[in-house]
Amino acid sequence: MQLIASRPFTYATRRLKAGDYFVARTMADHRVLVATGRAKLANADGTLNENPDAVPDALEKLRAEYYEVVGKRPYHGWDAQMLAAKISEARTAD
Repeated sequence: MQLIASRPFTYATRRLKAGDYFVARTMADHRVLVATGRAKLANADGTLNENPDAVPDALEKLRAEYYEVVGKRPYHGWDAQMLAAKISEARTAD
């Protein structure tokens, strides 16, 4: 995920200024940088993500479809690709 630096700091041997775009090396780094306020999430088009907790509609639709097919809620850490695979697996098993 692409991030935007909130203030100047050094990350991965780069000196970032406020407003610079960069990619965190790991998800742990990503969570820490956002939680400490050093960086903010960027959208795919490079604009600042105002609501970082928003889940894309496609993922919500897949989660609802998984619930209909399997009968239980999906694991919250699954991405769209994993959900689609689990749905198709459950449909072929029936």
